Amino acid sequence: MPSSLHEALRDAFRDDPMLAADLLRLLRCWPDAAPEHAALIDPTVAQNVSPSLAVDAAVVFSAGGRAVMLSVIEVQLAVDHDKQWDWPLYACALRREHRCPFVVLVVCPRAPVARWAEQPIALGPGNEMRVAVLGPEAVPWVRDAAEAKRRPSLAFLSAVAHGNAAEGGIDAVFAAMSALGELDEARAQTYTSALWDALDASVQRALEAAMATNDPTIESNFERRMREIFEARGEARGEARGEARGEARGEARVLATMRATLVQMLAGRGLTVTDAQRAVIDRCADSAALARWLFLAATADTVDVVLAAQLAAP
Repeated sequence: MPSSLHEALRDAFRDDPMLAADLLRLLRCWPDAAPEHAALIDPTVAQNVSPSLAVDAAVVFSAGGRAVMLSVIEVQLAVDHDKQWDWPLYACALRREHRCPFVVLVVCPRAPVARWAEQPIALGPGNEMRVAVLGPEAVPWVRDAAEAKRRPSLAFLSAVAHGNAAEGGIDAVFAAMSALGELDEARAQTYTSALWDALDASVQRALEAAMATNDPTIESNFERRMREIFEARGEARGEARGEARGEARGEARVLATMRATLVQMLAGRGLTVTDAQRAVIDRCADSAALARWLFLAATADTVDVVLAAQLAAP
């Protein structure tokens, strides 16, 4: 049975068909100019070939009123040697049906799987096939919330690929979360649950602290953060000023909790916070900065490493 991450990655391409074209151009697998239109097609492989097989997503790109490229998208989370028999069949069957060139895009959020998928597939003497492989290092970084809201599917993909990175990973996760808050509740839940599962335990702990909630479980912590996002969206739509004032008070409480949690986390790891360092923490009113500090505090060897940028500032 497909995992939640597999289904969410599949849905990212179904929700944003042009995403495949953007990534194929990035991988230099696009022979012509950008397509004008992208349309999902039936992912079932031609009935007269193999009615039991279906790809994760299939998109036809068109320009000038004609089909110019067919992309078969496959999400691959683990090595599966049977796929090297399936991928040529998927591509050729759909190519015959739609009468246009094709490329098989294999999305591999794990680097070892990407290296396996990059190997050529031998078809017979003098013939081989290569698929286009999107490994984690090839996924564009999305760390800006405004950019993430323009392309939530790409932001989700970025957070899955880079969310565990020591440098900038927390920014990619929070950018994606801000974008997912703009989606309908069902889609937001699908994406956020899968993103949570894709993160390392240390990152999950840092995010739990950054969310600054009192809920006892990971799931409720994550759901609370999503509720905060939806509430912020409602405020942007013009809710009452009294509620806005309440939100401001709530934000102040969250910041205070984040600061206290940071100090407790550092102390729990045996790191002593000096008076100067505590003053820097107490003055910080930037939730994004506090979130980054909480993330770094999970692994840093010294408090200076966590607060280096702020301590260096005048």
